[in-house]
Amino acid sequence: MSAQASPAKRGHIIVIGNEKGGSGKTTTTMHLLIALLRLGFRVGSMDIDSRQRSLTRYIENRQKTMNDQHTSLPMPRHVVVNRSPYGVREEAEADERDRFTRALAKLLATSDFVVIDSPGNDTYMSRLAHSLADTVITPINDSFVDLDVLAAVDGMTLQILKPSIYSEMLWEQKLARAKRDGASIDWLVMRNRLSNLDARNKRMMTKVTEDLSKRLGFRLAPGFSERVIFREMFLLGLTVLDVMETSGSASISMSHLAARHEVRDLLRTLRVPLIDARIQEIRTQSKGDDIFAPRAKQEVQPVEESSAPAPVVTEGVAA
Repeated sequence: MSAQASPAKRGHIIVIGNEKGGSGKTTTTMHLLIALLRLGFRVGSMDIDSRQRSLTRYIENRQKTMNDQHTSLPMPRHVVVNRSPYGVREEAEADERDRFTRALAKLLATSDFVVIDSPGNDTYMSRLAHSLADTVITPINDSFVDLDVLAAVDGMTLQILKPSIYSEMLWEQKLARAKRDGASIDWLVMRNRLSNLDARNKRMMTKVTEDLSKRLGFRLAPGFSERVIFREMFLLGLTVLDVMETSGSASISMSHLAARHEVRDLLRTLRVPLIDARIQEIRTQSKGDDIFAPRAKQEVQPVEESSAPAPVVTEGVAA
């Protein structure tokens, strides 16, 4: 179900969506947030998976690292939108629509970009977020198990049998968006945890995803390779873009540099004019390729929790 009305928008909305856990949604979200901040943009983040709150924990860990190391790192303005406590479906959806649109409008009023991390299952709020997105990024692990989130594929012929429920949902939101305000949703699928080996599975995945992109209408984006550094930084709330600032250049490895290039390539693939113009501006000024040098920093907001039944929106991270 799509939103009845789109909030007044001042920023670009990016939704990270996939109805399957373990695909790298939160890692992708966090790296995208910090990349945009390091480009000097005002960035808001929203966690609508109020049960798992993986993105929120990531940002809390980042705040703790700053406190422990007495350092400063770029931070988004962060919001968690809780699910409705109402048991009647119509009342719950109306309540969640109100919570979500209020929180989103508040972030858009002060942000160039709002990045939303969605749950790994079908919820009303997730559908609502997809319907309002300018860009949807769907990370999948490079395996046929994860490809099932996009479509059913014949195991013998590799022919596409039918789109998945998630793909059908996103197509419905595209139609709803076009009908509501004439805008379009740019859908990107990124293959995460790619192996550096030219394995048969990798070649088969390439063929099927290319076929799927033509049928389902998404673009393929470069993903993040299987690198331990992407996962081990969660507990510190860091990304590969923060390593030089927190540890010094001596700790930089080839793996770190390669991972930074992967984040940069993802930004390029988004094809957002505002991002492309900023990257070009930075390269012209610095005469170099390091577009993630420390720039504008945003302080995380304190917790604000409404005592009213609706909207219940937790902003910021716990102190």
